Amino acid sequence: MLAAAVAGQVGFELVPFADEAAAREAIDHRSIEGAFVAAPGGSTLLVVPAAGPIMAATLANSFGAGAAVAKQKLTVVQVHPLPPGDAGGATSFLVVMALVVGGYLAATISLVFGGAATRHRRLVALGIVALVGSLLTNLIAGPVIGALPSSKFFVLWALFLLVMTAVAYATAALQTLFGPAGTLIVVVLFIIFGAPASGGTVPSAFLPEFWRVIGPYLPAGAGTTAVRNTVYFSGNEMGLALLVLAAYLVVGALVVTTIRGRNRAAEAAAPEADAGAAVGTVVI
Repeated sequence: MLAAAVAGQVGFELVPFADEAAAREAIDHRSIEGAFVAAPGGSTLLVVPAAGPIMAATLANSFGAGAAVAKQKLTVVQVHPLPPGDAGGATSFLVVMALVVGGYLAATISLVFGGAATRHRRLVALGIVALVGSLLTNLIAGPVIGALPSSKFFVLWALFLLVMTAVAYATAALQTLFGPAGTLIVVVLFIIFGAPASGGTVPSAFLPEFWRVIGPYLPAGAGTTAVRNTVYFSGNEMGLALLVLAAYLVVGALVVTTIRGRNRAAEAAAPEADAGAAVGTVVI
């Protein structure tokens, strides 16, 4: 069988389905990366460029070569093709990385130039910056250059806002906990590790196990999945991505506000202790 032969050579996993309709539904729900439909008059290969052009090309080339050797007719059909404005399929990844970098920079700048602003005010300021930054990102990627569909403008704006706010709050939390070292942790985890593990440029199936495991739990990976599935797959299978982003946002905000309370108590106690020491000195 052609499918078994190609899968054995390339390392694909075969999952049987009742018919083509069931396979297409699995593709829509991001359960599989493609489907081979055998038929007496000629077989059909379903590929999904929107899920990753590299994977789609790999499937087409592998099965095309196998069909040529077996002298079988093979028709390649694109399911969820990419639009002209995103021919390389990298827009979801690029906009998310812009939001990740924007959130990290916003938190870092607010730390350096925030002065005596309270941390509650810092969170509010970061939220406002994220609101504006996500809107500008959406306008540029959507109506301006046409890389994202304008029909999903408000949904994507909300999603972009979640990504940028989550990164900004998580960055603020790490900076609160570890000081300057927190900024280094953010750069390493969210950018240096986050970018290659996101599956945005190289499909997750082609990544080494370490990167494949951590990718969905970093902002870049969760954000890329959420944006891609929103744009091309009707919002299917993005629950985990939204939960991950929400967790960064909520935990980050809680850490910032909680540490603020402890610091305030410590700072309030310090002058009292100093005053007591001074009085004791005068009495003696």
